[in-house]
Amino acid sequence: MKWSTDDIPLFVKEREYVDTAVLPLLPIDFGDGIRQSGAMTEFITVMSAEIEKQFRGRMLLVPSFTYLAQRDIKECRREVEEWIQEMKKEKMKHIILITADSSWKKVESELDGLLVWMPLVPLENMDTAYKKQVISEQIKQLLPLVMDKWKE
Repeated sequence: MKWSTDDIPLFVKEREYVDTAVLPLLPIDFGDGIRQSGAMTEFITVMSAEIEKQFRGRMLLVPSFTYLAQRDIKECRREVEEWIQEMKKEKMKHIILITADSSWKKVESELDGLLVWMPLVPLENMDTAYKKQVISEQIKQLLPLVMDKWKE
């Protein structure tokens, strides 16, 4: 389910079955890194939407946590941890954080959720068929991680 006016009423109704939240982590850079920042945003947004589609009914895709790329990742981690604790307080058992920003690997052990770091695959110059194939291959690698998390 998505964070939308269409899906939130269904989420409220079916809340007891939705135990997983997906939180995209997106760095924003207005300087020299703007192209890479844009590519990361596009890639992680597409991947998050696809994983939500695969597990619709058990998963809620929450709005992305966006932060300035220049910020200290430890400050960002503290803020993300607030989000995680709030979601857990509201009965989300599993929190999946998805990003293409490798900075999050430095604080992975301090996060109360599953960090999925995906190496950036720039989608900008791909034709539609190839883009779908690449996304499908990436999702196939991601699905077992999510299912393993549910077994914990």
